[in-house]
Amino acid sequence: MDYHEILLHLTTFNKTESGKADFDERLQKALEKVQLVLVKNDENLVINSIEDENGPDDIRYRYIYVMIYVLKNIKMNNSTNDGSLLSVMQFRTIKICIEMITAIGIISCLLPGVGVDLAKLCPRVLMVWKEDISDFQKYKRLKFTVNSVIELYDDIMFRPPILAQIGSLFAALLQLSYAPLIKPLENTIPTQEENESKVKFIMTKDIHDKLKQDQEHFICLFHKLLNNCPLPICMKELMVILGIKGVPRWLQRETRKYLVQQLMQPNGIISIVTIVCENPLDYGQHWNKLDTISRLIATSHGINPDEYYKSICSQLLNLLSSTRIMHSATIASYCITIFYEYNPMVCFKNIVKVICEPLLINSENEEEVKSEEEVEKCIENLTRCFVAMESKFKKLPSELLMDVAVPLFSLYNTVRQSAYVLKSKLKQLVLLLLYEQPLNTNLFAVFLGHYVTNNYGKHLKSKFGPAGGIEILGLDRTCKYEEFADTLFDLTFTTRNLSTKLFTYLLKFLSNSIKVDQMEDQNMLETQEDTMEKMEEKLAAVKLLSSLANISVVQESQVEDPKLMFYFIKLLFNQHIKRTQDLTADEDYEMLYVGLMLVKMIVNERKKSLDWTVFNDFVRFLKECSAFSNIPSQLLMLMQELIELVETKGKPGKKRYQDVSAGCIVSNRFDNVIQDLADPLLPVRAHALVVLTKLIENMDPYTISKKSVLLQLFMENVKHEDSFIYLAAINGLCALATSYPEVVVKTLVQEYIDIPQRISGGDINIETRVKLGEILVKMTRNLGEMVSYYKNILINGFLCAIRDADSLMRASSLSCLAELCKVLGFRLGNDVIEVIYCITSIVKTDKVPECRRAAVMVSTLLFRGLGRDTLTSLGKDLVDLYRGLKHLRDNDEDLILRLHAQIALEELDLIVQDFILASPKLEKKIIL
Repeated sequence: MDYHEILLHLTTFNKTESGKADFDERLQKALEKVQLVLVKNDENLVINSIEDENGPDDIRYRYIYVMIYVLKNIKMNNSTNDGSLLSVMQFRTIKICIEMITAIGIISCLLPGVGVDLAKLCPRVLMVWKEDISDFQKYKRLKFTVNSVIELYDDIMFRPPILAQIGSLFAALLQLSYAPLIKPLENTIPTQEENESKVKFIMTKDIHDKLKQDQEHFICLFHKLLNNCPLPICMKELMVILGIKGVPRWLQRETRKYLVQQLMQPNGIISIVTIVCENPLDYGQHWNKLDTISRLIATSHGINPDEYYKSICSQLLNLLSSTRIMHSATIASYCITIFYEYNPMVCFKNIVKVICEPLLINSENEEEVKSEEEVEKCIENLTRCFVAMESKFKKLPSELLMDVAVPLFSLYNTVRQSAYVLKSKLKQLVLLLLYEQPLNTNLFAVFLGHYVTNNYGKHLKSKFGPAGGIEILGLDRTCKYEEFADTLFDLTFTTRNLSTKLFTYLLKFLSNSIKVDQMEDQNMLETQEDTMEKMEEKLAAVKLLSSLANISVVQESQVEDPKLMFYFIKLLFNQHIKRTQDLTADEDYEMLYVGLMLVKMIVNERKKSLDWTVFNDFVRFLKECSAFSNIPSQLLMLMQELIELVETKGKPGKKRYQDVSAGCIVSNRFDNVIQDLADPLLPVRAHALVVLTKLIENMDPYTISKKSVLLQLFMENVKHEDSFIYLAAINGLCALATSYPEVVVKTLVQEYIDIPQRISGGDINIETRVKLGEILVKMTRNLGEMVSYYKNILINGFLCAIRDADSLMRASSLSCLAELCKVLGFRLGNDVIEVIYCITSIVKTDKVPECRRAAVMVSTLLFRGLGRDTLTSLGKDLVDLYRGLKHLRDNDEDLILRLHAQIALEELDLIVQDFILASPKLEKKIIL
């Protein structure tokens, strides 16, 4: 009989027997069965010899002793035979044996309130009948069992079954290490009570000292066991022990101390989250649990808060940037947010400043270099902490980013026209500051270089590194006014609130600049460099103001309150008149033209009724200014047109019908507009193109008769570098599309395809190309049924643009393609295969969510438009698109995109259901 068979005999009982006497008899019978075999194997083993040590009637102690003796022999045999493996039956026997040892030697010896209820923790306890023995006997049995089990734990074979009972082992170690001892009594001897079987225990000094030594020994064992046990299991069992009802105070105190120590371990936070929330983390199911854990972590524990917070912050920073742990960034960012609510100073110092460290370069270290990895990690972590993707998700307040506002803007300025992977995240961070900060006008001033302060950080010098990331090279002392203005326009032109506020700020800035120039002493010394810098600053502001003036939302805001605009124009006129009274040279009137044309646009293209009383004072001022002789004729004409518009309250004059025969008198209006096209001032030429477009749209007879001339004029201006003239010419070509469809369509599509070369040269920005795509769609609507003839040219143009490197261009082209399909009535013919192939490629490979959204939108529209023909027209090409949409719906991180993919799949499901389940038509064919 080997040792495994001996264990089987020791752990096999008859379940029909019950009661304390029967239980002890069963243990005695089990020992008698194996005694002969054990003595035969080891002649020095005498089982009854331990009775003298622990009492003559403690059969349970002898039973534990024998089982541990057998387990140690199994361990010894296993260490000498490396190739030995346990069978399922042998492992089950060892597991039952460990349970019996735990039930008899540990759980039954624990104090009230220490450890979980016996029946809940170990089912084997139900068969162990309670016994009436002294506390000292329990202590000796517990001490022997704990020492033996920990010794067995070192062997990997016994570790799994012991881990199943590790909670009881922890409770026993805590009791043996920290249970309070009664004070020793001197000069006392043990006395027997009336019941001879019971001896009253008396604590002597020798026993007290021995118990103290045992406590130190078990504390060392406990620390060793905690180090060798998986951290989540340790924390879980300690939390269970701490949460038991009626737990003693000394146990609460010590368990809490060990829990804090485990929490301060390198993986403490993720361990407690894994225990409470399980893995994977479910936002809906575990949101409240995560909130509770975050508040628990944020509260200071222990006698040294600084050391505790240092450990916690270090863990949170590691979690924030970890890629190995699922949902680690979500857990870390939520904990950081709660942490900031509890202790904002510590959170800002130990977390936010550490994250922002690559962007905080001092004047002393102007040439300090930050690597691509550092910058990328900084941007990613800032996005996780400050940009909330979920609606209920908390985030840090944006004012914590004010110290790095300018560095973030500088980095975005560097990557704005590139394909940098984190460009969208940088844009989100800068927009977050502009959106949520009440003093965003201060940010406008700092970003544009109008105001120098260290409160928002400093401009950084950066470049692209070898791996495609951004390297910071130090501080940048040069003010790139025009570049900063273009970057700020790129940030604000799509949002109504920001573009309006920026326009208002620029009006105030330029107005203040004019007033300062008028008040300055002419004898004040100023270097040529200072003068050039001031001029560059103003020119950049004027250019930005002109760009913003083209935005419809800015125009609408000026309709509601044009007073600031009027004030600005008055200052410009006063400055011009004052400076040109004694001069003969022409001045630059661009700012005046921009301002007056914006007012004219407000009056002409208003979508709501105006308060004309506001314009009365401004008209009187224009009339006074028109009396001066030094006003240029083009500007004077624009002023008179504006005065007439306001006086007639924007009502157009009566249409005049003219004879277009060979001997007719040339239209004065058309002639004047043609003269303006030769004007050296850009605003005048742009205004002339806009007027010509209006004349074509209003079907002016004389203008229509000169449409061949106009075609050449518009074609020439399409090549112009200025975006204002360029877009005006494009709009003019669109108006001529019904007259010269073939020429116009080919010209616009070719321009749409060839623009990337001009964008790379810096002549035309990406927004201009997006507007050209919108104009192409507008032209297709105007052509109506004629567009079918040009569908191949248009589809090829949009498909070429879908391959563009810029994500905004790809998304715009997909949107234009969807509109074209609607205009064509989804009569795409063979081109539908190319369209579907392109959409499938975008859905599967494009990394930008906006592009994938646009591709899903096109597929949805195609499904709706084609209907049943989807299955017959697309055939096998539909399979790849279906799989791509299904993959997006199930796996994409963008929740909006997943919803769009689901809608597209539902459209396809409806088509299939209609095709399969359609009711049969009762038809009879009659052939004549």
